Amino acid sequence: MRTTKFINKGLAAILFTVLSLNITFGQEVVDKIIAKVDNYIILKSEIEQAYAGFLSSGEAANFTGDARCLILEQMIETKLMLAMSEIDSVDVDAGRVDYELQMRMQNIVQQMGSERAIEEAYGKSIDQLMEELRPNVEEQLRVSAQEEYILSSVTVTPAEIRKFFNNIPKDSLPLFNTEFEIGVIVKKPVPNEAEVQKVKDQLMKIRERAMNGENFEILAIENSEGPSGPNGGNLGLAKRGQMDPAYEAGALALKPGEISMPVVSQFGIHLIQLIEKRGNEYDSRHILITPKPTEQDIQRTSNELDSLRTLILSDSITFASAAKQFSDDEGTKVNGGFLTGQFGTNKISAENLDPTMFFIIDEMSEGDISKPEIIEMMDGSKAARIIYYKSKVGPHRANMTDDYEKLRAATLGMKKDQKRSEYIKEKMKEVYVMVDPEFNRCGITNN
Repeated sequence: MRTTKFINKGLAAILFTVLSLNITFGQEVVDKIIAKVDNYIILKSEIEQAYAGFLSSGEAANFTGDARCLILEQMIETKLMLAMSEIDSVDVDAGRVDYELQMRMQNIVQQMGSERAIEEAYGKSIDQLMEELRPNVEEQLRVSAQEEYILSSVTVTPAEIRKFFNNIPKDSLPLFNTEFEIGVIVKKPVPNEAEVQKVKDQLMKIRERAMNGENFEILAIENSEGPSGPNGGNLGLAKRGQMDPAYEAGALALKPGEISMPVVSQFGIHLIQLIEKRGNEYDSRHILITPKPTEQDIQRTSNELDSLRTLILSDSITFASAAKQFSDDEGTKVNGGFLTGQFGTNKISAENLDPTMFFIIDEMSEGDISKPEIIEMMDGSKAARIIYYKSKVGPHRANMTDDYEKLRAATLGMKKDQKRSEYIKEKMKEVYVMVDPEFNRCGITNN
């Protein structure tokens, strides 16, 4: 069986594909079983939905094979991974599924413009759509966990990287565009105590309403600013140690049904209602409101970042150490503040660089650190940022000096693909696989 990769384009496209069963095919017979892998089945409707998504993605223009065969192969591989995850006892927490589901739906809402736009398009509430998406999200997470279980031990040596590089014909070495090494330190303003107290007072009024009999979930829908708000603030079962420590401590101090006083965590201030405790797990819901910093708070943060910049320029602290200690950008601080490129390196190509940042560094010299600027975060909040323009590498063909990390990533990816292919080939002999004769042309082995 061939092992190939198929890339879905965008979360919105995924939502359309998952939910299109009753819209696209109407009264047609769409529940014919095309394949069975252990106890998992693949329906013809699923293949046709994925095929429609493939055609709309724009990839079909450059594809010359049998796309339905490719899709079926991928689905069989997915079901095989699911079957093996049961055998290997690899699973994902329900809390992780809830979190991923909420974040993905939030992203889809942003792409579509509003919850109402989605609800009008499908005639269903957000909660109903999330429940329809849940099995797919859980399946994706289980497959990812199983692949991690299989491939986590794969490593590469310098000798393997050099061998990989030497096997590439010199005239086939890839050309890389201009690349930059850029670091950032982002500081989010801390709201002053008056703003914090204002939110606590607001939550206390909401708590009083709940204590007087109003439904906590409805209050969460009306007031909570967290991604779980539209879902009544429900977070699902979580294991101890999984949530923010302050939140967990507040939740576990309650008896089922009780509502906490305002609890401050790194995400904001919560009212927590404990639903139940179950061994090492607990189920809770919450109302989250985040205090908003004032313009004075923002300016104070900018001044603090300017002082940090002075320390870095005077060699009192390195940029990487400062980023790890003080940056609020979780995506870069673990890497010493540096942006990560396509291959996991500190070099990011010019075409992948944010245009705003490109114009800033265009006015800088290598080694410069910019003065603090106020930026708008993805959630609409404001923060202060400084940029470190470390180095620039011009257009060049791949080489072991400038592109070692890229070559390492490529070598590692090749070894993982090989191991995954071998694993699937081996398990195809152990797990029952049936394919309908309609797809005999695909060359997928029937057991």
